[in-house]
Parts: sequence; structure tokens; C-alpha cells
Amino acid sequence: MTETDLSRTLRVRAYGAAIRDAGRVFRLAPGAELRAALRRAALAAIPKQEGWTTQVFTLERTSPEEKLAVLLDQLARREMGGDFAAGLAVSLDGATAVLVATARDPARIARLRAALAK
Repeated sequence: MTETDLSRTLRVRAYGAAIRDAGRVFRLAPGAELRAALRRAALAAIPKQEGWTTQVFTLERTSPEEKLAVLLDQLARREMGGDFAAGLAVSLDGATAVLVATARDPARIARLRAALAK
């Protein structure tokens, strides 16, 4: 794959009681907006729970050394389980990632937001 292909290809993972990887990559159609596709994929990976707080975090890499997927994966793993679920969608080049988190207790989302603000 070329670098252009990697930026238009994404992977999806869900965090709940266990970690589920979609097990395949998804290529975007020409003209499809990457950030919107990542957001839709991450939202589709989580259960829809009435009354839960949901937050969408979209991150873009500012330097080639940054590891967005690793950071978001570790944060989701730290919070997973119980009344929390998350979906992570990342472009294969690692330049853009979207984490959607949902929890019954808004404090769990606030902890995640605070960790990302550091």
C-alpha cells in the first residue's frame, strides 16, 4: 500500500467487557471525508444506551513520532468494563484517530477527557 492508501484505510476496535477488533481494514471511497468516516465507524462500534453520556474525541497527529492509536488504546483499556464502552477508529497511517466513549457515570468520561487534556 502507498502512503495515500494508508491514510484512506482504517481499522476499528471496540472496548466493553472485552476488546473486539473488527478483524479487517476498511478502505474509503474516493471523495469520502476521512474524519466523518472515522467518527461513524467508532460510533457504530459501541452500544447505544439510553441515558448514558457519550463523548467523541478526534485527534490528529502533529508530528510523525506521535502514536495516537497507542495512547487512545491505553486510555480505553484503562476505563473499559462495567458501565463503559468505547469505539476506536484509526487511519492506518496513524495520522487521524477517533475515540467514542460512552458511560453511565459521566465522571468516567470526565477522567478520559482530563487524561487527553494533559
